[in-house]
Amino acid sequence: MKALLYIAVALFFTASYAQEVKGKISNDAGPLHPASILVIEKSKTVNTDKNGDFSIVLGAGQYHLEISSENYASKNILINVASQNVDLGTIVLSGKEEKLDEVVLEYYSSGERKALDMRKTSNAIMDVVSADAMGKMPDISAAEAVQRIPGVSIDRDQGEGRYVTVRGTPSQWSSATINGDRMPSAKTSGDLLGNRTVPMDLLPTEFLEYIQVVKAITPEYEGDAIGGTINYIPKFSPKKETFRATVSIPVNLRADDKVGYNSTILYGNRFFNKKFGFLAMANYNSRTYATDDYEVVYGNEKHNVNTLDVRNYQGVRTNTGFNAATDFRFNSRNKIYARGYYSQFLDEEQNRKTMHYFNKTTNNAVLRWSTVDYLFKNYGGEFGYESKITDKLKMNAKVAAYTSWAGYDGPSSATKNDRGYYYGNWIQTVKYDNLVKVDGTNYKFLQGDGPEGYVGDPANNIQPHFNAPYDPEKYALDRYVTSIRNVEEKDKVAAMDFNYDAKENLKIKFGGKFRDKTSTYDYRYITWIYDTKAAKAYLNQWEREAFPTNNWFPELNNNYDNLKFNYPTERSFIDPMGNPEIAKNLKYNYQDATNSSYATGNYDITESVWAGYGSAEWDINEDFRFVGGIRFENTAVDAKSYEFNDITKVVTPVYGTKNYNAFLPMAHLIYKPSQKLDLRAAVTRTFARPAFNEMSPSTRVNPDNLTVVEGNINLKPTFSWNYDVVGSYYLNKNDYVTGSIFYKDLKDLIYTSTSDETRTVGGETDLYKVSRPLNSDNAFLYGFELGFNKKLTELPGFLKDFSIKANYTFTKSETTLEDRGDEKIGLMNQSPNIFNAMLIYEYKGFAARLAANYREAFLVEIRDNKGADRYQDKDFHLDLNLSYTTVKNITFFIDLNNLNNQELRYYHGVVSRPEQVEFYGIRGKAGVSYRF
Repeated sequence: MKALLYIAVALFFTASYAQEVKGKISNDAGPLHPASILVIEKSKTVNTDKNGDFSIVLGAGQYHLEISSENYASKNILINVASQNVDLGTIVLSGKEEKLDEVVLEYYSSGERKALDMRKTSNAIMDVVSADAMGKMPDISAAEAVQRIPGVSIDRDQGEGRYVTVRGTPSQWSSATINGDRMPSAKTSGDLLGNRTVPMDLLPTEFLEYIQVVKAITPEYEGDAIGGTINYIPKFSPKKETFRATVSIPVNLRADDKVGYNSTILYGNRFFNKKFGFLAMANYNSRTYATDDYEVVYGNEKHNVNTLDVRNYQGVRTNTGFNAATDFRFNSRNKIYARGYYSQFLDEEQNRKTMHYFNKTTNNAVLRWSTVDYLFKNYGGEFGYESKITDKLKMNAKVAAYTSWAGYDGPSSATKNDRGYYYGNWIQTVKYDNLVKVDGTNYKFLQGDGPEGYVGDPANNIQPHFNAPYDPEKYALDRYVTSIRNVEEKDKVAAMDFNYDAKENLKIKFGGKFRDKTSTYDYRYITWIYDTKAAKAYLNQWEREAFPTNNWFPELNNNYDNLKFNYPTERSFIDPMGNPEIAKNLKYNYQDATNSSYATGNYDITESVWAGYGSAEWDINEDFRFVGGIRFENTAVDAKSYEFNDITKVVTPVYGTKNYNAFLPMAHLIYKPSQKLDLRAAVTRTFARPAFNEMSPSTRVNPDNLTVVEGNINLKPTFSWNYDVVGSYYLNKNDYVTGSIFYKDLKDLIYTSTSDETRTVGGETDLYKVSRPLNSDNAFLYGFELGFNKKLTELPGFLKDFSIKANYTFTKSETTLEDRGDEKIGLMNQSPNIFNAMLIYEYKGFAARLAANYREAFLVEIRDNKGADRYQDKDFHLDLNLSYTTVKNITFFIDLNNLNNQELRYYHGVVSRPEQVEFYGIRGKAGVSYRF
């Protein structure tokens, strides 16, 4: 950072004398406002005032000015700045001519150009994707749209994008913000519960105007951004009357119900002499899905197959939401605005599966039939006031509130408070062949494992190998279960920012923010256990239906058809007390925060954050800019959870507090020697807060499987010094090539430590596997990115209508595992190689866009030894968009996702041992949209 300061000071003394360039923009009727003047060589834009006047300060030299205003033809002029001010006089813009005989699609729309301009003019290092660009690809959510950006990858659920990872860092290390405010997070997945990762399938792409991925932040951004900040900007009030309507039919041929429905409507306008503007939009997207999935559990030492779990999912996913924005401009100096949104995601899932336990001798075959209606809600808004207090001082103040909630909307037989993950378990005892005795115990292995002479199953056809004919009719009811997990986070925010033009070449920014966050986890468990003393209840006592698909695992030649049979219907078991003959033998048990060990999974946490920052933007000369400053954040945490005494059965509250500070200095140096070349270097310090479930002051004991999970309120946040260098060369106003290198020096990583300890529970002493979160040794991560966007206009004939967009990211990381003898490993979720490419053909009103996305295998879970670690395998996705736009602004389109039917695959240590393999098939939609 000192080196950057020395360079800035040295360059200051070589700065050239600056001159004022001024003028007036008008149309045939008089002054034109708003209009913009872009200095192409400096990537600098100024706007006219209400009188059409503008002024900009430039050093000596030659410059190209691009003057534009909506609904007017742009004008380009060349000026020379020497030793005196330049007055351009009045520049008249003419209205655009309308041509209705044909439609010519632009390689870059106006929105995409503005996104590119954001990238060029921002002091932070960022990439931006616009609503126009999102609309050209078959991406249904914010997660899928952001995957096209260099350095970004996503995790998928049922084939759809959900969680976002930036530059190979864990997903919780990136700050997901909406209009600059950290989004609250709530989800029901146990592995990601409480870790601040926001499921981005909540936000449909139709809601968004821009997505900014900030990889090297400046002090005004939230500081918990080791990976970066992903800022989602919803649509806002338009400059003129705007209407858009889209209707489409999603199709999934793999699903039992193949067709869904999708529609979006948007309207915005301005009134009262353009002072008052508003926008309102609504979105509804219901689509079906189907997944074939087999999962395998291995022993961590011998890597033997303990469990085979074969599943079929059928479901319907529905996004419902609205977005509204309004603003009122009192005059050219004062404006108030309000923005708000509501987004709901309902996943109605049916999961039929059979599990076979090869390491058990009784009750080793389990049928589980679950019906789960996952429900996610995310909503909130902000109210703000912008003021130009003086010609030099601007202020923006706002208050905001956001809520995220995750839970369940079913089963329908339960009261709203008791809805959760509902399933029925049926069991029987079977005998398995193809086992081999090792050290006196029978084991099952895959090909390549096990003792010499043993022939195991291939990885793509792992079978139970029944010793006798498999008879599903012998499945007997074990229990019904409702697992309740209601998670809620609420944020209240107040912020104030100031921009002060101290001198022509010096701008100062400062401000502060307060955020009050509450995070609540409500964990309960309801069981109806069938009395084993009574006569068993077999499958023939339920209404039955055929297996939902005739084509199960077609990619594996339908290898698991031997496990298909008639399942109970959903209506016959969704109400445990609905069948009188069975209900009379059910024992009801309600376990919650008042009476059971499940109390230790509950928590209530309040987190208060005070933040302040100050920064300076110094134009050393016409080519160099230095941006430096510091951000300070204080975090105070109050946590409450529960202890459960296994002997007295008494639940007792436990409390914990934590207070810590984050000092975050930052420095950026920007060098633009020409209109085409943009070079940047940055040194920043950022951090990542511990997850809420990690800080919960609780001890969760499970005497059935002899495990203990502890929280740790004393965890330290992870800090990172980040070093970035990026260079971009703009071939023209649309095309560019870019490259960057980055390095992160990390301190106090948080990892889960696992050890064997003797514990006495319920009066019995045993050896327990105890896991707790701890801060580890330091780590590092480095890599580079390359990007290329080019329209191939130099090629002959029809080839000139092709365009290419491509980017590649390489990352490598290393940390030390003390529990495994100081073994060196990479960070979790860090894929070494990520590649995106898009081939585009646009001719008149027709467009075809083929997008490819590749992500190399990466570590997702650390276990007892390297051979047992869990990895996600490499994947490669192909998506396609076809569209045709008429002269009446009507667009017909077809979107296809996962053209190559890429499966999701996890493996156990080595690729030859699959842990989870899911097939989704191809999904798509066809529709029509209209806009003006």
